[in-house]
Amino acid sequence: MTEFQRELDVNYCHLAVISTDPPEVAAAFRAGLGATFTFLSDHERRAVTELQIVDETDPRHPRIAYPYSFSVGPDLAIHRVYDGGWFVGRPTLEELRQDLRALMLRYHPD
Repeated sequence: MTEFQRELDVNYCHLAVISTDPPEVAAAFRAGLGATFTFLSDHERRAVTELQIVDETDPRHPRIAYPYSFSVGPDLAIHRVYDGGWFVGRPTLEELRQDLRALMLRYHPD
C-alpha cells in the first residue's frame, strides 16, 4: 500500500487504515512502513463493534476484528466491501484500481 499511495495521490484519492492497536503502536508501525496515509486507532474496538465485523468464535479473544477493506466514494457511500477474513477475500491492487476507476466514472463522468 505504501507504493500504491503515490498512484492515489496523483488521482486525488486518499487511503486510511484503521487498526485496533493503541495509537502509539499504530504510529510506530506507520513510521516503520514509511507510509504517509492516515492510520486511525480503534484500540477500544468501538468501530468494529458498531460495524459488526467482530469474530466472536474464540471466547479467549473476544472482539477480534475481521480485516475488511472498503472502497468509499467522496460522499462516504460504500462502493465495495472486501471480507479479508480469508486470504482470497482481500482486494488486490488491481481490484482497488478498478474500484477507483468505477468511482471516478460515477462521481466525475467528464
